[in-house]
Amino acid sequence: MNEKGNKKLEHLVDKMMEETALETPPIDFTADIMSQVEVIANSEVTTYKSLISKPVWAGLFALLIGVVVYSSFNTTTEPNWLPDVDFSILDNFGISNELSNLVLSKTMLYSTVLFATMFAVQISLLKIHFDKRLSV
Repeated sequence: MNEKGNKKLEHLVDKMMEETALETPPIDFTADIMSQVEVIANSEVTTYKSLISKPVWAGLFALLIGVVVYSSFNTTTEPNWLPDVDFSILDNFGISNELSNLVLSKTMLYSTVLFATMFAVQISLLKIHFDKRLSV
């Protein structure tokens, strides 16, 4: 039964293929498609907007510079607000005892600095790569 149904279906397809004419696209088909692609590429949906705007970065940079300048010109040895803070809660956790016994070798220190440097370089290279890839 299945073979007979397949032959009927094949005969129907052959008959339809003989009756239909070969369709050809219009002459300017490629130009029409490319103009639509350019419109989509220039739409606002694909534009890049940074999560942190330039004024916010400028404010953070100014705040950092302000803290550095203030701390360099402040000649007091201890800030006024520091005696009001209670650090005795840290003694309950034993963090100071554990960290006082911590000894870092030069190899560990160098590898940590190298890792941080390579991480920063990789992040900047990835940003450049994705900026180029997303700017269609």
